[in-house]
Amino acid sequence: MWIFIINGLVITAIIAAIYFLYLYLKETGRKIAWWKWLLTIFWIIGTFIVIGFIGTAIGEGSPQAALRGGGFFLAIVLVSGILIFRFCLWQSGNRKSEE
Repeated sequence: MWIFIINGLVITAIIAAIYFLYLYLKETGRKIAWWKWLLTIFWIIGTFIVIGFIGTAIGEGSPQAALRGGGFFLAIVLVSGILIFRFCLWQSGNRKSEE
């Protein structure tokens, strides 16, 4: 029973993150290509997988695995997130002209 509630919360969080990113880009007047959306969605899902790994490792009673593995994967997610933000979402040339 609890697994369905947790899965529902994770899926809701993923959809909410994508929706708020869409609203932010719409508000700032930026447009991104479909492959950048896909890359961003995969990154968001990967971030939740890392958080799930850390939570599962702690729940299984192995905090050392959570620290080592979680730290390693979290570093990968942070670096890839910075690169995705820098090269996909932070472009000054894609803004609408302000009149």
